[in-house]
Amino acid sequence: MKFVKSVIQKIVAFFASGKAEAALNQAAELVPKALPIVQEIAALAPNRTDQEILALFQKYAVPGAAQYLATPAGKRGYVLLQLASEVLSAEVPGVATHILDTAVQLAVTGAKA
Repeated sequence: MKFVKSVIQKIVAFFASGKAEAALNQAAELVPKALPIVQEIAALAPNRTDQEILALFQKYAVPGAAQYLATPAGKRGYVLLQLASEVLSAEVPGVATHILDTAVQLAVTGAKA
């Protein structure tokens, strides 16, 4: 029980410290850069087929397409999320992956709204 309390206290401290707010603000600032990437990926891979995904990896010159193609069809959205995050990373180098992923997720949410 002490362990659970300790974890909860650390989570509360993180959110109270301002670090979470700074991270979310940084992600929000990247949404305008992520949105065109997300929209283009969605337009070029509407069915998430192997051919569409392979073409996206080639277009953006991201290696490892074969590894991603082994992903089950139901999880292809995660593949496209990772691809979008990698493309965004090239535009804003040095940004933490979790910030990039959050910006892409926010862009997806905005694009679908």
